Amino acid sequence: MAHRPLHQLADIVRSKNAGPYRITFDVIFTDRARYEHVRDSGAITPESVASAYGLPLSQISSFFHIDQAMAIKVTIIRPRAQGSGGDGDMYGCQHHVPLMKIAVPEDA
Repeated sequence: MAHRPLHQLADIVRSKNAGPYRITFDVIFTDRARYEHVRDSGAITPESVASAYGLPLSQISSFFHIDQAMAIKVTIIRPRAQGSGGDGDMYGCQHHVPLMKIAVPEDA
């Protein structure tokens, strides 16, 4: 079965702080068919996000689909608190890359 990385299907994949202890991710589509394909494929789940980030599933604090907005929203507990020693991204805006690489089957 052929796969495509999420970034080839979604129009926007972004991350940002959701307070000093969480990072939130938005996956947004402008095409309903592409959104429903990704949503229904089962490729983007709390488990696949945890795996992409090397986190235990318990670190995924929320995950939901927003059908009206054609979006998927995920929030994780930050591996390090914002601004603490070793935090390389104070604003949380560079954490989306592993999410962009998750493979989505072409035929769901």
